[in-house]
Amino acid sequence: MAVREIEAKSILRRHKKIDSWFISHYGMNLYRGCTHNCTYCDGRYEGYYVEGTFGEDVVVKVNAIDVLRKELNQRRKRPLKRSYMMPGGGVGDSYQPVEEKYQLTRKTLHLLHEHCFPVHMLTKSTLIRRDMDILKKINEQSRAIVSFSFSSVDDRMGAIFEPGVPLPSERLHTLSLFKKEGISCGMFLLPVIPFITDTPTLMEEAVRKAKEVGVDFIIFGGMTLKEGRQMEYFFRTLEAQYPELIPRYRDIYRGNRWGNPDERYTRDIHVTFNRIAKKYHIPLRIPPSLY
Repeated sequence: MAVREIEAKSILRRHKKIDSWFISHYGMNLYRGCTHNCTYCDGRYEGYYVEGTFGEDVVVKVNAIDVLRKELNQRRKRPLKRSYMMPGGGVGDSYQPVEEKYQLTRKTLHLLHEHCFPVHMLTKSTLIRRDMDILKKINEQSRAIVSFSFSSVDDRMGAIFEPGVPLPSERLHTLSLFKKEGISCGMFLLPVIPFITDTPTLMEEAVRKAKEVGVDFIIFGGMTLKEGRQMEYFFRTLEAQYPELIPRYRDIYRGNRWGNPDERYTRDIHVTFNRIAKKYHIPLRIPPSLY
């Protein structure tokens, strides 16, 4: 793994609108690149301009806390809107291994607590347990939500497609720990992997285990697969594990510039999943009571 330290000019990214998936008005990438190395990650897509070898190299914004402190200053001409902050982004998990050394995420949480901002954390890493103390303080003061993402809750699938992160069973256990401390929790069941983890059996297993943990919501979604580096890397895993599926993938991902699968496939898996979620009475969006 190669780590490159840089000084950033800005940290906060303002979203045009608050959506029902993340309910955050601001996000940030403290790290760029991710060594979790999930085989399906669209962070590999060339259009995101992530430097180095994705899955191996990481850029660390070493001055992130100093920059963020200035951006959070309420004396600025245009003070920030009071809404959820999400310390993480699509091209780098805030709790990937380098966080153990740099602790940018932990320092960010302390800073957000100082400024009374609620937070929504989305990760695949059980390292977030380390920050239980500050997340409890934020939850008592404003509110904290802790979410974990899964492609399935099957440990065997996790080992194949998410080689650099704790197994799904460990992530579920971590969610249960936060729930016991009174912190709202969510499952992001996305992406489900076509013809592999999108079966009714595996999706229902995920919903059932989420229900057992007591999650407050589940966000569900399919997998994007963009032509180029992302597709090529993912196909290596398919060639090794499920070579017979490659023609089916080429069929459903044919010709979509955004990497979205065929509309009929997307509609079918959502209909199936919605039926399962209804059976277990779990909200499919973050409940308004948490806003």
